[in-house]
This record gives sequence, structure tokens and C-alpha cells, in this order.
Amino acid sequence: MKTWGFALVAAALAHVAQADLDCGRPATARNLLGRAMLAEIESAEDLNREAMWEAFGRCGGQPAAEACREAERRRFTVEFERRKAAIEAQYKHLLEDFQARCQASVT
Repeated sequence: MKTWGFALVAAALAHVAQADLDCGRPATARNLLGRAMLAEIESAEDLNREAMWEAFGRCGGQPAAEACREAERRRFTVEFERRKAAIEAQYKHLLEDFQARCQASVT
């Protein structure tokens, strides 16, 4: 599962990197960046979910198993939200750079 997630993200990012974002077609470029961002977020979510379920398994034999699972759920939720925010910031920066490059080529 982890390999599949990384492969998906790598493919999406390679597509973005290979596609010279065209200032003549800004909507297409924004769409491409948006799809790549969503693919990366979905991959991060899948990896996070898999790791969380593994952590849940370690809680199983404990007397306070439900409390353990709830603590792990909170921890993994915070971790995923942090990762998601970082991905969104990265793509926001890419979009801003693209828009600045296109604006500079017009002026």
C-alpha cells in the first residue's frame, strides 16, 4: 500500500514537473497543480490511515484499549492535518510562482 501511494504521488509530481506550465493556458495549469495537490494529499491520507490502523493493533491487548485507540486517533489526526497544511502551502507557493512568472512575461 505504501509503495502504491508513493508511486501515485511521484507520478503526479513528475507530470507537473514535466509539463511546462503554460502561461497561455492558466486554467489548465491551475487545474494540473490542483490535481497534483489532491493526489499528494490523498496519498498522505492513505499512508496516515494505514499507520493509524497499525497503531490501533498495538492497543488491542491493553486493558484501556479504547482509550489507547482514541489517543492514537487524535495523534494521527493532528499529524495528518499538519502534513495536509504543508502540502497545501507547497502548492500555493507553486501557484504563486507560476502566476508571478506569467505576470512578469506579460510586463
